[in-house]
Amino acid sequence: MTRIFLVRHGETEWNKQGRLQGNSNVKLSPEGIRQAKMLAEHSPFQHIDAIYSSDLVRAVDTAKILAEKFNLEVQTLPELRETNFGYWEGKSIAELAEIYPDDFGTFFTAPEKCRPPHGETFLECQARVINAMSKIVAAHDNKNILVVSHGAVIRLILCAALGMPINKMWAISQFNVALNILRFDDLNATVELMNSTAHLK
Repeated sequence: MTRIFLVRHGETEWNKQGRLQGNSNVKLSPEGIRQAKMLAEHSPFQHIDAIYSSDLVRAVDTAKILAEKFNLEVQTLPELRETNFGYWEGKSIAELAEIYPDDFGTFFTAPEKCRPPHGETFLECQARVINAMSKIVAAHDNKNILVVSHGAVIRLILCAALGMPINKMWAISQFNVALNILRFDDLNATVELMNSTAHLK
């Protein structure tokens, strides 16, 4: 049995502005740093054996704040990056709806059909992330592992764990520094907690 504590990174200025971040390297805002420190101070996990993170700075910096508590090094994996939104990155939802009314129209209504210009599909993103998660689980039998990643990525992991189609991914909320817990028994996943922000209250 392996337990994965899956955390979304802290808030960034682009989060506040409603801009798609994707693979853009956007730093944590002061609020995002505070959120990560709150999780470190009030974490429900008492022992962690290893910490993995997307290699994007907002995830790495969140992971480093948590790693200090457990005296662990953060292991970065590019495969845990957010979905690559291509030309859409840096633009707000309102701007994208106006500039790309047809292509962006599927982002929320039919995400399984959505392909950002010069980006990747959610199906492609899910495949690379599930592959990475499978390797992490296989390498850490009977361990507690912390993984810091991104909003869409975590939704896609949860969809796979719950046997949900990608077109339901936006039915899953993921707030900044939300905690999700997954238990893996021989790669069979059980979702024990989703989108908890109790540590921020």
